[in-house]
Amino acid sequence: MIARSVILILITALSASASARQYVLGDLSVERPWARELPPVAPNGAAYLRIENAGAVADKVVSASSPIARRVEFHTHEMDGGVMKMRRVHWIEVPAQGSVPFEPGGLHVMLIGLKEPLVAGGSFPLTLGFRNAGEIEVNVEITDVELTDHSRHGEDRQGQTQ
Repeated sequence: MIARSVILILITALSASASARQYVLGDLSVERPWARELPPVAPNGAAYLRIENAGAVADKVVSASSPIARRVEFHTHEMDGGVMKMRRVHWIEVPAQGSVPFEPGGLHVMLIGLKEPLVAGGSFPLTLGFRNAGEIEVNVEITDVELTDHSRHGEDRQGQTQ
């Protein structure tokens, strides 16, 4: 009986944790929103997430806002004459039965004119607007740079491949 109660408590805790990292708006879901910790003097930052569309119709994310930045835009990185440049994107299509990753080195949510520092362990609200589905507010968790260093994906702390 006690073991069953402990299992139920663990399942409930894990479900609550997972749902806190996924936000649902109709057929769309926004998963694992996060940002890197930055030095207190950093003027701009970025948020990353994944948008899934389980529906039969594509949608577009057309706006974003957050109280921690003066302006929020969508940006991507592109090669231009052998140089990697960041470029603003005015909207992003989320295909039917598809997904769009916002990740370092690619598509991301640019936070321009930060009003407060991005400190590990903290979080901030981010509102995303979709052409068809409407708006959804997500909570972006701020993490330690070392924990989110995708350039070392698949390696442990000593640089050994796992």
